[in-house]
Amino acid sequence: MIETSDVIIVGYPKSGNTWITRLVAELIKCPVSGFLGSDHREIAEEGKERISSFRCLKSHHQLKELQEFDISTKKIIYVLRDPRDIAISGAHYFEIHKYDFLRKICFKTKVTSVIYNRIIYPCFIKFRIKVMVNAIIYGEKEVQEWLKVSWKNHYLPFLENKYLIVKYEDMLKEPLNECKSILNYIGIQRTEKEIKRAIYNQSFKVKKKLFNQNNKKGDANFLRSGKSKQWEKGLSQKQKDLFTKFLGKELRSNGYHE
Repeated sequence: MIETSDVIIVGYPKSGNTWITRLVAELIKCPVSGFLGSDHREIAEEGKERISSFRCLKSHHQLKELQEFDISTKKIIYVLRDPRDIAISGAHYFEIHKYDFLRKICFKTKVTSVIYNRIIYPCFIKFRIKVMVNAIIYGEKEVQEWLKVSWKNHYLPFLENKYLIVKYEDMLKEPLNECKSILNYIGIQRTEKEIKRAIYNQSFKVKKKLFNQNNKKGDANFLRSGKSKQWEKGLSQKQKDLFTKFLGKELRSNGYHE
């Protein structure tokens, strides 16, 4: 059962949902209660000690799936990220089965870390990027359940239904302005000092340091870099051309240069 004061942060996988969910929760001083519709531990969970009439939930649901939860009175925030950067981020994160098979062989045969990191891993990443590009453009359930639908078909319904769209890149470049827009949308006031403090506390650098200090290596590794335009060096020209061919209109309309 969704509570009346839920704020749901939804987006395509690897769009910055975890970061922005935590940031929104700190801004409105409420807990991140987990992933919508799941009882499993969600990496974004934090702030259980915060007492609030609000709670934040993370989601990768399509709009038609989200509507099954009766969201008519809920605040929905959609996180939009350049799909080319999603391909790079996902390639470093998702356990794509063919890559995972090769990785396990390397460890079983005691391949040295130097050879693995300098030669083998870069080759695996190239393969994984190729898989991610296809999943983002066409949808591919075998890669990951939430990638069963293409990036385009995931975000367009939220745009067409006029939900608040927050661009990952804008949050990196102008976090203060974006946070003010989010607070205005939710209907909460915070001082500029409070907003800047939340932005600092949820920065990649601070969170990674905190996770490492608390021996949460898995959580620290989840926050890989928090940068944009990594696709410029990470994608081949053929892959860049594929994005232009199939998503050129959407890239341009959202301010993403080709």
